[in-house]
Amino acid sequence: MLETNLARIRKLAKQKDRENWAFRTNLKGCDLRPREIDAIVHRLWALVSSNIDCRTCGNCCRELGAAMEADDITRMAEAEHLTPAEFERKYLDKTNEKGKFVVRQRPCPFLAGTACRHYDIRPKSCAEFPFLHKRDFTTRSIMVLWNLPLCPIVYNVYELLKQEVAHIELIRRVARQEDIE
Repeated sequence: MLETNLARIRKLAKQKDRENWAFRTNLKGCDLRPREIDAIVHRLWALVSSNIDCRTCGNCCRELGAAMEADDITRMAEAEHLTPAEFERKYLDKTNEKGKFVVRQRPCPFLAGTACRHYDIRPKSCAEFPFLHKRDFTTRSIMVLWNLPLCPIVYNVYELLKQEVAHIELIRRVARQEDIE
């Protein structure tokens, strides 16, 4: 059963903070190759995200600032009937990365209930959140831990990942032991 209650997820994430950081450390040193870990995460993400509709939550839009680049700004400005320059002045702050901006207001000013008013043209960073479909999970795992108490998909994928990696490691330990004997 997947956990979708945000208050419960925050509480559980806090209770499991040490466990989650220890798992991250273990994941970086375990005998699963990064490609194997990515394959597991991608499969779990597909499973979990097919059972949790982000548009019924919207917590990322309440808690995080969306990153935007020029093409995002152009699309969103048009949807808001503003020029890109007006849109930047009204909604965005510059970041330290050239050409990148972040929405300054929280919750996001485009959040309507639990979904984006411009869901079909939302910024790339919003469409890709929580980034579990990307490669190199172990090198991005700090971001995963930051998002874990905020996102039901991240929380559930991480919990399932802990179980699956433990199972795989157990099977491999037993197989190695059998090879020795």
